[in-house]
Amino acid sequence: MKIKLILLLLCSTSGVFAQSNQSYLIQGTMQIDSLRNSPRTVKKVYLSHEVNGEEVVVDSAVVTNKAFSFRGKAPKYMSPYHITGFDNGTIQVFLEPGTITIQPFDARYPVGAHVKGTPSNDVFDEYKEFGEAGIQRARVRMDKAFAALPADKRNDEKAFYPYQRSTYYVNSLMHRAEAMKFASQHLNSPVVLYIIKYDLFRFFPPKVLEETFMKAMPTAMRQHPMYAELENQLRAANLAEGRLAPDIEGQTPEGKTLRLSDFRGKYVLVDFWASWCGPCRREFPVVKQALQEAEGAVPFEVLSYSIDSKKPEWTACIAKNGLSQPHWTHISVLKGWGSPAAKLYHVEAVPRTVLISPEGYIMSFDLRGEQLINTIRKLKSGELKPKMAGAAEGNSAMFAVKDNGMLDHDAQSASYRELSVAHDKQISDGIAALKREKGAQYVASAEGKAAVERLRAVADIDLMTAQLQWLLEHNDAVVYPVLVQRDMLPRFNKEYGRLFVNAMAPEIQSSKEARDLDNCVKAMSLMQGNDVPNATLYLADGTQKQLNQYAGQYVLLTFWDAQSMGCREEMERLQTLYDAAQQGKEKLTLISVSVDKDETAWKNTLKAWHLERPNWVQARNNEADAHSAAKLFGVNHVPTNFLITPDGKLISMTLQGEELVARVKQILSGDLYYQDETPKK
Repeated sequence: MKIKLILLLLCSTSGVFAQSNQSYLIQGTMQIDSLRNSPRTVKKVYLSHEVNGEEVVVDSAVVTNKAFSFRGKAPKYMSPYHITGFDNGTIQVFLEPGTITIQPFDARYPVGAHVKGTPSNDVFDEYKEFGEAGIQRARVRMDKAFAALPADKRNDEKAFYPYQRSTYYVNSLMHRAEAMKFASQHLNSPVVLYIIKYDLFRFFPPKVLEETFMKAMPTAMRQHPMYAELENQLRAANLAEGRLAPDIEGQTPEGKTLRLSDFRGKYVLVDFWASWCGPCRREFPVVKQALQEAEGAVPFEVLSYSIDSKKPEWTACIAKNGLSQPHWTHISVLKGWGSPAAKLYHVEAVPRTVLISPEGYIMSFDLRGEQLINTIRKLKSGELKPKMAGAAEGNSAMFAVKDNGMLDHDAQSASYRELSVAHDKQISDGIAALKREKGAQYVASAEGKAAVERLRAVADIDLMTAQLQWLLEHNDAVVYPVLVQRDMLPRFNKEYGRLFVNAMAPEIQSSKEARDLDNCVKAMSLMQGNDVPNATLYLADGTQKQLNQYAGQYVLLTFWDAQSMGCREEMERLQTLYDAAQQGKEKLTLISVSVDKDETAWKNTLKAWHLERPNWVQARNNEADAHSAAKLFGVNHVPTNFLITPDGKLISMTLQGEELVARVKQILSGDLYYQDETPKK
């Protein structure tokens, strides 16, 4: 990481800072002052802080007798800093008023240092100790798994491996559950914002974070800059029309800092551009015309965000093209494509425009030329109104869990059902306590409703945590895969679905419910290089086979419809591939799945198109199957082809026509190399 040194004039002898309520004093002592990868000792340490994605050194201290100290004025809000100067990590410090003590530590492993003395550092040190205790619990869990097995399995590495593997993944998920529990119990500390950002953010879809952790935050925590940063990241993840726009900031040519939120109450055209961009310059007259159209009729502002990296080029372009006009504001951070705002808005090319409503919602993307002018005219006439969308959906339940009575009648899961009862009681007790403390009128007020919303969000976090812990503690329960599919997959980011599958105890991994869960997870993560779902194939002769029965060969899986002309043409190409494949049939199997609803029409088409051939698998999609082949592979148009490797991984889901024929012939000729596929937009 590039470190830029900022020299600060700090008075260490006057004692001025020590007398201020906003001063901090950091004191650290090393038991061992040696570096990890060098015989040298630590002579100097540095205090650094991340600014716009870049680690910036703000102070340094000489190490004397293995000790060092920093003094300074604390920021308005608690802020995470690092102490560097080691060759094997850094020390995490939360800068806030007070005396911060770094307990004696080994400089070879600075990340293990314990930092205490102020509220935030005490909470984070408790979190570290909680994590260290979690490691011990994980070891105990692994030892118990080992001890519970009969001697023949304990002494057979191959037999023990499945149990070791499932316990490893239980431990991995349990770490997240414990982090969730800790966060719920310390919502009044800004350290929780740090934990969400670095330990939990990637665990959940934006909707879950918005409706639980973000809503659970007390009012005071919502004023913290890190809350706004998290909110921005969630908005960036949900970037779409009708969603709240991420806030951005930059400096004007005069050095004044401005934010998009400063323009709330007006329509704002955020314009990403650069002085070197020809198409951007060609849009300048259009932007001027848009301002003229809106003048006196619509509260309209243009906020141009330059991705230039050199100020003279940026300001010269503004001057040369006469862009210093009323209601046209220019900002930049002069970081080129590394500009934070460009990352938030996924800017991959300029010009890029985003129209924001007075309430801060995205109205449209990439308005240029006549489109922009017509949009302003529609705003003037009242024809165009801002729209608001709800929070983006997380992982929807792709495959509904059938109610076959298992969940209600399984005795082992009775305690799981009690968790929901406890959740409801937590909410009702909390509301009753609010009424006793502040009265029924308060609960009915806007402030009271917000308090109830926070209370519900906390209860939702606690329920989610308790359910996750119960499942991990009962990973051998027959209801485990059903409950994971119903309650966990919709809440967690799809890449974590594989962890839930891997955490299943070996005893239940062969069950139908376990196979359904595995298929659901694979379907959610269907992309090049990943394992494909194991679909049931309903064959024309009335029998059934599983897709994985064709492992060991390349498979071309095609979804088609007898009524589609495009499918007719594609099937003719497949006949060419079929003829070529017969000379090397061990390399390729053709499997065609019809999405026709009329079984008779499908079978008649097989005969009419001469598709009933040996070694060409003809199957029909069974819509009655909750895990039908078309649903597992996310088929929403035909023809769609999936090229699959002998070990069951997806090569491509976009190949069609002659490109498909060429690629398959490559495989048949023995040239098994295939290029990376980029999904078509």
